[in-house]
Amino acid sequence: MHTNGSRGNAGYAAFRAALLDGRLSPGANLTQAELCDVLGMSLSPLRDTLTLLEADALVTVRHRAGITVVNPDVAFIRRNFRFRTMIEREALPIFSEVVESDWLAQTITAHETVRDKVATGGKVPNLEQQLRTLDWNFHSAIVSALRNTMITETHYLLQENLKLARVLNEDIASPSKATEALDEHCAILEQLSKRDSQGALEALEAHFRAAIHRAFGG
Repeated sequence: MHTNGSRGNAGYAAFRAALLDGRLSPGANLTQAELCDVLGMSLSPLRDTLTLLEADALVTVRHRAGITVVNPDVAFIRRNFRFRTMIEREALPIFSEVVESDWLAQTITAHETVRDKVATGGKVPNLEQQLRTLDWNFHSAIVSALRNTMITETHYLLQENLKLARVLNEDIASPSKATEALDEHCAILEQLSKRDSQGALEALEAHFRAAIHRAFGG
């Protein structure tokens, strides 16, 4: 799995953007020339891009059979989710020791504001985007405590893959699912506020189990 190279490669970024905006379809088969047209690049830099995409399981390249675009199925989501979970389990005890009280207070307020509006049937502009931003910032902050660039970059990629899968599978959070996820984050934050690393870890584990249930029904 590539990290820095992936994020710094223009073709790699263009590929993800093309998947998200519909110019590339999951499971599509293309020639190199066709992919160049979609990404707006020439064949020479495409080779480096394909190496990164294939390493991150976003394409399959077969001689004479062309390029197959990823179709983020259950197996793809599980692989990425499990890897992300492993990283966060390691990071949380360290995070619980260094997290600042101001960050905790601001993050709790942000979560409770959105949660209360959703729970009471209030209208939340751009709810899906707000949920993704809260989730992204929350989980990224935990991993930042490791102070390891390679792990942080890998975690970033895993989150990107999961976001891609949700968008392509049109996994839009219902009010009940949104409330559950926000409540789970708040439970973790509450334990962190108490500086209870074991309690926070248990709440994180409960969050992971619930997230898997929401995604796969068990």
